Amino acid sequence: MEPLYICIRRTLPWHDEEAVAAGLAKDLRAKVPIWNACFSVRFPAFRVRLMQIAQENLSRIENAKLVRHAEIPAGALMVPVDDDDWFSPELANVLLAEGNSAPHGYHWTPFILEAPRRKQRWPWARTYRATDTSSHTCGSNNYAIRNLPELAEGIRSHVWAGQHFDANLGRVKRLEANLSVQNRNFASRSGLDRHKLELSREQLIARFERYRSLYDRLRLPPEVAWAQPCVAAMAELMRSVRIL
Repeated sequence: MEPLYICIRRTLPWHDEEAVAAGLAKDLRAKVPIWNACFSVRFPAFRVRLMQIAQENLSRIENAKLVRHAEIPAGALMVPVDDDDWFSPELANVLLAEGNSAPHGYHWTPFILEAPRRKQRWPWARTYRATDTSSHTCGSNNYAIRNLPELAEGIRSHVWAGQHFDANLGRVKRLEANLSVQNRNFASRSGLDRHKLELSREQLIARFERYRSLYDRLRLPPEVAWAQPCVAAMAELMRSVRIL
């Protein structure tokens, strides 16, 4: 049986701090120097550890193969993912059991993990359907898509994928399953508020403390309990960071 292919979207070379500084998105350029002045773990090193946690998670998926896009056979089913998000160990088994029931792909209920923008009562992690938080059916890691030339943009962009899925309902299938967690962590563009070009030291530290509390206290619901080891690894990472 052909495996499910997993492809990590293009990302920065986090081990190379100079390359990271040169390639940062506009909304991160002013924030990363403040981060590096605030915390004992520099931004690129933190991102390296996030990637390692995600790779440990990917290694537990049965019947899946992590490859570059160029290595995926034409027409094969593949799952695009960012380098800091997580999947269920049963991801491939569930998707491959569908056979060819959807010629363009599948999507499922997303679970989005993030700390609140401001202090509030627990719980801080919530499940959402994609339509509750976004106008897009596909998020960063809650869909699988065929490796076809006409769908190539959907591998790079979840926004394009969502628009295509919405316009081609007869060629895609929604699964009632919890197969992924989108980890909107402290070092993600969402976690650092992509809508603001700058954050003060005080704002950054406040966000850090909310995220540290999130991972320390979080007990995931049964449908995504498979991700609890990832949460524990995140808690350990956050505890390793000191405020300077």
